[in-house]
Amino acid sequence: MESHLGASSPSTVLTPRPLVRNLALAVLVLGIVLTPATWLDGGPHRGLLTAAVALLMVVLPLWAVWWLRGRTIIVHPDRVVVRRGEREVRSFAFDDLIEVRPGRDASVGAATPEFWNKSVTLIGRTTAGRRRGLKVTAQTVESIDPLLVALAPVVARRPDLLPHDVHRALFEEYVRDLGTERGTQRG
Repeated sequence: MESHLGASSPSTVLTPRPLVRNLALAVLVLGIVLTPATWLDGGPHRGLLTAAVALLMVVLPLWAVWWLRGRTIIVHPDRVVVRRGEREVRSFAFDDLIEVRPGRDASVGAATPEFWNKSVTLIGRTTAGRRRGLKVTAQTVESIDPLLVALAPVVARRPDLLPHDVHRALFEEYVRDLGTERGTQRG
């Protein structure tokens, strides 16, 4: 995890976890090999099969690598900013949040370590009044701990951000685990 962006900015960049990118690259390489092989294999539906293989094993992994490579999440003391390259695409000021949803995202399955399943979803409103959200998971960043550290005083000041008992209990557990072996999210 990279800590500060600059000397005057107490911000933390959430370092992207390379595993997802590396898996997408592996599938991409496999897709580059399998796409021509599918075409050369022939058969009555070779065009359809080749298109399906190309879409699933070339286009989708390319999109995933592009999306993960350019996306940076920066935690400031008063907000979270999502950047794509040098352009700010989303900003969530903590004072403008309407809900914080800690969760366990077990979409990768039971084989993953427990700390990978941690997630926090921030929900706020745009200037036009529409709801918007940002989900930060330990599957895509090295650690969500800096986000939890920044959110802890905000949630203490505004307990209504955690409207459900299950979310309150989970957030308290996540904050309690900060700095302990269970709270560190390397892997």
